[in-house]
Amino acid sequence: MPKACDEFRPSTRTVPAGSYPGQDAPIRSLGSWSFIMARPGLSDDVAYRVAKALHLAEAGIARRLPQGKETTAANTAAAAPRPELIHPGVWRYLIEIGARH
Repeated sequence: MPKACDEFRPSTRTVPAGSYPGQDAPIRSLGSWSFIMARPGLSDDVAYRVAKALHLAEAGIARRLPQGKETTAANTAAAAPRPELIHPGVWRYLIEIGARH
């Protein structure tokens, strides 16, 4: 886990006003993309199906949580500091939908 944490450094983010009850102003904070960590032996097929399920749920996630609009397959592809950090099954799905080449 420490090695993975070294790869994904947080960056500054702004939590938009109204994201939480009683939050009337934007809040500057640290943040990072959400990542799903997997065991080394996770099959390509399972990783592919998880990526597809999350991609198909993007609109629903965005409707329920304003910040969820940033949880997209394209952002997943763009956020990895190195392509080899993305599971091969997920990479296959990202290529299939045109998020990566």
